[in-house]
Amino acid sequence: MKFRITGTLDELHRARALLGETLHVREASEPYPNRGDSTLYRLYVDADLPTGTTTPAEAPDQGRDGW
Repeated sequence: MKFRITGTLDELHRARALLGETLHVREASEPYPNRGDSTLYRLYVDADLPTGTTTPAEAPDQGRDGW
């Protein structure tokens, strides 16, 4: 899976750490500043689900369309 996360540098650092606790992160970019006068940055993450996780059929009912 590929993610693009936008936020402050602190938010990106915290989000990257949380993703690493849940997913197998294969690669994460350095933060890139957003264009213009924005104070936000973006981070690109490539990750996999960890092995041994439940499939949607095995997961508890999440409501309509599995969400």
